[in-house]
Amino acid sequence: MKSHISGEKSDKYKICMICPFYFPSLGGAEILAYELAKSLANNNEVFVVSLSSNSGSGRIDFENKNLHVFPILKNGKIGLIRNFFSIFKLMMREQFDVIHAHGVFPAAFWGIAGKILRIPVIVTSHGNDIQKNKDIGYGARLNKKIAVITWLILKLIDIHVVVSKCMVKDAIEAGSNPSKVRVVYNGIDLKKVSSLEGTDIIEKYGIRKEDFVILYLGRLHPKKCPEDVVKAFPKVIQKVPNAKLVIAGKGSEKEKLEKIVTELKFQGKVIFTGFVSENEKWSLLERCDIFVLPSVVEAFGIALIEAMACGKPVIATNVGPFPEIIKDGETGILIPVHSPIHLADAIINLAQDDEKRVKMGKKAKEDAENRFNISRVASDYLKIYNEVVKGRRMLKG
Repeated sequence: MKSHISGEKSDKYKICMICPFYFPSLGGAEILAYELAKSLANNNEVFVVSLSSNSGSGRIDFENKNLHVFPILKNGKIGLIRNFFSIFKLMMREQFDVIHAHGVFPAAFWGIAGKILRIPVIVTSHGNDIQKNKDIGYGARLNKKIAVITWLILKLIDIHVVVSKCMVKDAIEAGSNPSKVRVVYNGIDLKKVSSLEGTDIIEKYGIRKEDFVILYLGRLHPKKCPEDVVKAFPKVIQKVPNAKLVIAGKGSEKEKLEKIVTELKFQGKVIFTGFVSENEKWSLLERCDIFVLPSVVEAFGIALIEAMACGKPVIATNVGPFPEIIKDGETGILIPVHSPIHLADAIINLAQDDEKRVKMGKKAKEDAENRFNISRVASDYLKIYNEVVKGRRMLKG
């Protein structure tokens, strides 16, 4: 039986997708897994295995009859082994064509149960599982035991997918054979952008029509450097008096950021929303004038393409995947790391030039539609599924 996604022909597959944290969790990996599963389920049968604490208990079927979510995984050390056997039983019963794990450890650790049944195993790394930065204590491989386990798992899997070209080096350092590494960018459902439902979050925080809104959306974590956004704001407010900074997200840096804002006496100009729902997120992206993300390390940065899809110019640091995503001076602006001054200058530049800002936002939207559509991402993954399944069949033959 044949299926079609973005014009690609392939067999219809039965896919086991292992993603410990799945919708309604809203990190980059979770968003990609959720959107990818939905897109693949249009022409394939997809089983998503996630933590029971994430979606309740039992089997969950979404509106698509080909998409099934099994929140059967358990947390803790006992759960680590128990989950391996739970997934193995599911594999035996369902006879999957391919296993697709999101993250090396623990997802791919459970996924390699498929190798016992000679089922191809694909792993997508979303950052923390293979990247590391000692300066900010980021990366699972900073733990020596996990680094060894990661190395062993990567030797056993069939294909290792990374979400940006800059991660290829990380994958090889973590233990992947270069011949097994593939790059597939993240993507979003662009139909969702055109059918957004408004929320009252704009009114809730007193954002006025005349306010020039600068949005930071993401975890408040040292790797994303939200502190640089706050430190850039005093210079911005001097040149753009109607500027308002919205910091949406939660994390370990919140108390520190609030203290800086209080010291600067900008309480009325800087808004901390905390965690925002999916609809609130899109409302903020639609309302903002500029989106900023001054990270020191990233695997992809899905919030960037969400902002671009909403027609917003983006400002980000010239590190990791950002030069791959942003066309500097065309769809956004790239700045040096840890440079609030450059960040402020970039914001002021766009705030004072309406024509440039609108033109840049329009090109950003076009680029997001062309390069980061989830249907295109699904097509790329189907090509990889074809590759490993065909190889398996040749071995059997």
